[in-house]
Amino acid sequence: MISLRRRGSCAIPLIVTVFLANPTESFAQQPANAAFAEARSLIESEREQIARDELVLTESEAAAFWPLYQKYRSEIERVRDRQAVMISKYLKAYDNANLGDVLARDMLDEHLSIRSDLLKLQKRYLRQFRKVLPEAKVARFYHLENKLDAEIDIALADLIPLFETS
Repeated sequence: MISLRRRGSCAIPLIVTVFLANPTESFAQQPANAAFAEARSLIESEREQIARDELVLTESEAAAFWPLYQKYRSEIERVRDRQAVMISKYLKAYDNANLGDVLARDMLDEHLSIRSDLLKLQKRYLRQFRKVLPEAKVARFYHLENKLDAEIDIALADLIPLFETS
């Protein structure tokens, strides 16, 4: 099984803890938050190592793939920064019992916008990855990405309280 948890990573619990311990901070706008930056760096490092372990690339494939991968992950993280801001805003509102219809609409719209932007990036980079790797390796890479994203999303979902209604 391919998993950040299986590798003994403390990054996922650390990043979730930082979110929940400091819900009023905007992590995308507060790079000084060392714990969050460290957790993100650890996840990205482990994520890349999993990809390196699981994608058996030739020398020429690797030379073309890894710079593209770095660019892809950088763009993905910019979108994920918006998710961090959204989660922080939600947790602050939840803690203050300030969950109204306006917040509900804003959160849902932003959530769907983030998902849409992630999908657009995945589609745009798919064309580029297909130019440098055989189709089976591209499929394996996207499968790895989806599994790792799901693992992080599940950890967050387990700890973020459900939206309260009146």
